Amino acid sequence: MSTLYPDVTTVSRKIQLTDEEDKQLRQLSQVEHLPEDVLLRKWILDGLTHMRLERACTLYQRGQLNLSGAAHYARIGVEQMMHELTRRGIEHSPSVEQFVDGLETLADLFDKDGLRAAAAEVRKQEGLQPHKDTQPS
Repeated sequence: MSTLYPDVTTVSRKIQLTDEEDKQLRQLSQVEHLPEDVLLRKWILDGLTHMRLERACTLYQRGQLNLSGAAHYARIGVEQMMHELTRRGIEHSPSVEQFVDGLETLADLFDKDGLRAAAAEVRKQEGLQPHKDTQPS
């Protein structure tokens, strides 16, 4: 148990710094009026956040995560994820198939045959495979 986080088990990690890195850490600690361990923890947490965001963008760009999944992976909101993808020049508009999938999900949720028919028509016009739930067995 930690006094800083009473309900969380914490672990200690040992790192090695060069003399110059140690000197810079001590200087920043004095300038920021923060203990060295607090600065190190902040930098590690910032680095983990950065790495999650990088990985989420990569997985989204490869098509391995959808927008919501990428945002969840990065631990940010969908709007913030969209902003990050735009900043990086990564297209984030849904594909026609993703859009039709969404229509079919809404049709199922609200039991709307007209919406199902519209989604099926778009699938046909776009040459997309029939939705897996609507294929005959």
